[in-house]
Amino acid sequence: MNDLELVLASGSPRRRELLARLDVYPVVEPADVDETPVPGESADAYVERLAREKAATSAAPGRVVLAADTSVVRDGAILGKPSDPADASVMLRSLAHRQHEVVTGVAVAVTNADGTSVVHSAVEVSVVEFDELSDERLAWYTASDEPADKAGAYGLQGAAGIFADRVDGSVTNIIGLPLPLVDELFSRHGLDLLDFQSHPPVEPVRAIAQLALDHVMNPPGGDDRVIDWGSPQDLLADLASTIGLDFATDEPAAAASDLVAAAKRVLARSVHTNHPRFVNQNYAGADPLAVVGDWLGAALNTAHTTFEIAPIFMLMERALLDKMARLVGWDPDPEQPAGLMCAGGSIAGMHGLQLARTARDPNSIDRGHDGTPLRLLVSASAHYSTAKMAAVMGFGRNAVQAIATTPDGAMDLDALDTALAEGPEVLAVVATAGTTVTGAFDPLDEIAARCAEHGIWMHVDGAFGCAALFSQRQRWRCKGIEKADSVAWNLHKMAGVTQQCSVLLVADPSRLHPTFASGADYLFQDDKLFGGYDSGDQNIHCGRRNDVLKAWLMWKGRGDAGMAHRIDHAVALADHVRVQIEERDDFAAIVAGDFVTSTCLWVPPEIRPLDLAALATEQHATLHSIAPAAKALMQAQGAALIGYQPVNGINCFRLIFMNPDVSFDDADRLLDLIAEHSEAAWRLAQ
Repeated sequence: MNDLELVLASGSPRRRELLARLDVYPVVEPADVDETPVPGESADAYVERLAREKAATSAAPGRVVLAADTSVVRDGAILGKPSDPADASVMLRSLAHRQHEVVTGVAVAVTNADGTSVVHSAVEVSVVEFDELSDERLAWYTASDEPADKAGAYGLQGAAGIFADRVDGSVTNIIGLPLPLVDELFSRHGLDLLDFQSHPPVEPVRAIAQLALDHVMNPPGGDDRVIDWGSPQDLLADLASTIGLDFATDEPAAAASDLVAAAKRVLARSVHTNHPRFVNQNYAGADPLAVVGDWLGAALNTAHTTFEIAPIFMLMERALLDKMARLVGWDPDPEQPAGLMCAGGSIAGMHGLQLARTARDPNSIDRGHDGTPLRLLVSASAHYSTAKMAAVMGFGRNAVQAIATTPDGAMDLDALDTALAEGPEVLAVVATAGTTVTGAFDPLDEIAARCAEHGIWMHVDGAFGCAALFSQRQRWRCKGIEKADSVAWNLHKMAGVTQQCSVLLVADPSRLHPTFASGADYLFQDDKLFGGYDSGDQNIHCGRRNDVLKAWLMWKGRGDAGMAHRIDHAVALADHVRVQIEERDDFAAIVAGDFVTSTCLWVPPEIRPLDLAALATEQHATLHSIAPAAKALMQAQGAALIGYQPVNGINCFRLIFMNPDVSFDDADRLLDLIAEHSEAAWRLAQ
């Protein structure tokens, strides 16, 4: 390694790539010089003069400056870079079926201790002969981006290599930097070019992006761990080996290599939700198209508020919402969005309840709640977010009334009828399509009939289960959903979009604006160009994230058939596991589960076959403790992540199949792992 700093006074990526072949990675500082040819100047003199001027401009003590300039010469005339595809086509036609020259001037400048600079320079000439160029090939090549930044409108290192019939001279010269000549000029200074070899510089953005892309495209599986589990102390120590987790009072900028090392540790220590043995949540690893769509949306970094700052995304969101509304069974209005995208299913539900409150009492927008006691009816198996929303909206958690369920977890209609017949006024019934624990679907059609009879708003929490609408085989589960007033649907669950991607669909979208609009005149102006497309005033958000691109890109890439296959495969996996549980004597299902969810528990030998009602208190306690202990063992080993929760008073495992890459063999392996670790946990407890 030389103590001098090597500087490349050129922004050409081709020249950097050629030097990188030698493991030489210079500092890149493109020189800004006037490139106007001198009248009567030959091509050789022109490129050598420019190379010398560029080298001299960047010269300074402690550095070696390498500069170059390349021209394509036809009959003594210098061909510059084309101004447009038509100009590129004219240039290439003039080179067809004849010889031309590629001329590169190279200069190397070194500054002496006294501040004087010495520049050595020379010119390399190569001869290229093109074959005849057809109109079709010319149109194909000029339609690409390749000709735009290249003298003579071509580069043989790219697709134009198909045009060259013969080359006489240095090939690296034609690419942009004749390496043997560069080596010779270094020698004139008493330097060896290879003394400037080094390790490739770390570019953290590209390196970290590549780590993420590799993880998405080549997900872990087989014997790979689902997680390299560690305590908080373990994780803090692990990150401390790179840049540390905490921030100092005066935090310095981390080195690029340390940032990449830290990213690798984050990747290694995180839960791999795209692993086939991750069945812990009602989401799994995201679809690769959704991931890169999320990246692109983040890179564009615009708020989804007005047409002027998010024009394509406003149109894209309308198209996505309309498609989803049609799947629900509605006929959306082409003049307005069929709903909105929200920051999570809970926020979508809050929007639905605010629509319900405004529908009941339009004056509440300005006056506030009129004080009438109101109830929100949900099933006892519903998501906990309704209680949170009731508290935030001023109804209070006590306003939420849990309706008893059938053994499988669906809302019991008799219990609903009893609740509707007594107590304070009901503002809304929140029905569930796909409960969190057992995957049960409330009887939406019958609930809708009761809501219509009583004049009650019906909101469907389909954050999880609305995915059944993708499949013609499964949409029967959502029968009656088209009669709802509002529907929440999370595409980041079964559809495989990245976190988060939530949608609120509204049967009557015209309610959105009067319910939520504040009319901020610095944003939402009637006389603004295409202001009618602004959707930012139709929700409680101010600026919100662009969540539509990732969903749109994935759905377009997979098509309706691909989306349906994802759901059908997941249901088939859950059905398969339910059959296996029924056939195995070491497993029992308190509730079998529905849709893509299967629940089970491992049964110790002495209480097989399981009779839950006949268990002694001590046996019940032992059985209740097995699932958490077995999960802890699997988690510590990184073997699998499988959720558990009480079902009818006993801890059961819950397997939720979301990942389309999980196979039937993977599902069988999950059951074997549960049995293996449950037995180990049971023996440890003896």
